[in-house]
Amino acid sequence: MSSPAPIRLSDRLIAVIESFLTSPRQTLSQVSAACGMEPSTATRYLRQLVEHGWLERDPQLRTYSLGVRMVEIGQAARTARPLRRTILPYMQDLVAKFDETINLAVHQSGAVVIIEALESGRSIRRGATIGDRDDWFVSSLGKSILAHLPQSRVLELFSNHPPARRTPNTLTDEKSVLADLDAVRVRGYALDDEESEIGLKCVGVPLRDHHGKFSHALSISGPTVRMNERLDEITAALTSVADAAGRGHDEVVS
Repeated sequence: MSSPAPIRLSDRLIAVIESFLTSPRQTLSQVSAACGMEPSTATRYLRQLVEHGWLERDPQLRTYSLGVRMVEIGQAARTARPLRRTILPYMQDLVAKFDETINLAVHQSGAVVIIEALESGRSIRRGATIGDRDDWFVSSLGKSILAHLPQSRVLELFSNHPPARRTPNTLTDEKSVLADLDAVRVRGYALDDEESEIGLKCVGVPLRDHHGKFSHALSISGPTVRMNERLDEITAALTSVADAAGRGHDEVVS
């Protein structure tokens, strides 16, 4: 019987950094518990990260938080994505036209991750934050990408991340979910019709990356009443952006 592979130093360092994704400000004991490390071990990693500017330490509160260097790295990661640079002007036009929240997400490491978010000026709820994970089977962003994945992959994600019933409209059984994804492919856009929150509606479209894969999605979300009033206009604008991005054109939404 083979012995388990030893835990690499790099794995431990990454574990410490990633613990701050869910808890932005932590004490030594919290980091130690989150990473399954002895406090003395966690201290060594924390000290190194502080020295390099990846973390900051508050000596009075004795807490750690992400440092300026991590902000710079995060900004560089966002800037490095060609599709984000292409889509951002479209997002700004969509906000100006509809004054609703616009989100851009990418399929990354088995998750739907928000990589750009523009808030409506009249939003009454906190929108998504860059770096947030969205729900595969409830959000219009997740559905947009799922609709273009192989069914075997969809079923795998369904098994690993089954949708939780958030409202009476949430689809939770496999048959209904697959039928919904079929509808997404036919009409070209996905809907979160009060499935994640009563009173909130989202429309999403898939976006092709520079490899031609539907790895990204763009959405508009807002109160159901306002969204329904302009739903045809919203879906037309989103599909127009998706078509233009796929062709590599520089035209903007009219």
